[in-house]
Amino acid sequence: MTWKSRLPLVVESAIPLSLCGALMDHVKNHTAHPRTYQGVIDESLRKSEYVEIPTHLQEAVIAHCAAHVRSHFEIAPKRIPTQPAVVYRYGPGVGFVAHHDEVTDIERERARTNGQPVVGGDLTLVVWLNTPDSYGGGELFFENPAQEIKPPGGTLVAFPATRDHIHGVRPITRGERVTLVVRVDAECL
Repeated sequence: MTWKSRLPLVVESAIPLSLCGALMDHVKNHTAHPRTYQGVIDESLRKSEYVEIPTHLQEAVIAHCAAHVRSHFEIAPKRIPTQPAVVYRYGPGVGFVAHHDEVTDIERERARTNGQPVVGGDLTLVVWLNTPDSYGGGELFFENPAQEIKPPGGTLVAFPATRDHIHGVRPITRGERVTLVVRVDAECL
């Protein structure tokens, strides 16, 4: 089995709550921007905002997650220096429809004119920054096999950024769901 066909990895307490706090502080002190889906802002498909994260915080997250990723996927996660990690803030609304994380040509082309970051890479790392009781709904779901996840802060969910890993965010009914998304490349061990 190759790393691309592995099921999602879920690790509670993968990053310390102090790092979650530092990321949340960064988000509070910076302006959030509306996030697109395939380069278009459409709140019927995705209702979220994003804040880019500085390199030192991104590197700290990857360092805490690396051993878990190596063990589960049998690859070494490698930071992509040309793209930022982003924190997504989902308020009440649709969440994010089912999709895959493989970057498309349409997304790349639209990013040239709309200023949105293209977040590509081999593997998606999602880290929850707030607690599940601070928002309603907002579960991360996978279609095949069916799975729903609404973990505590500091939890890592990692999965291949391929068309085979269809996932989304259930509608948010109250509060705000805050997650960090880092894409990394896979380096064979």
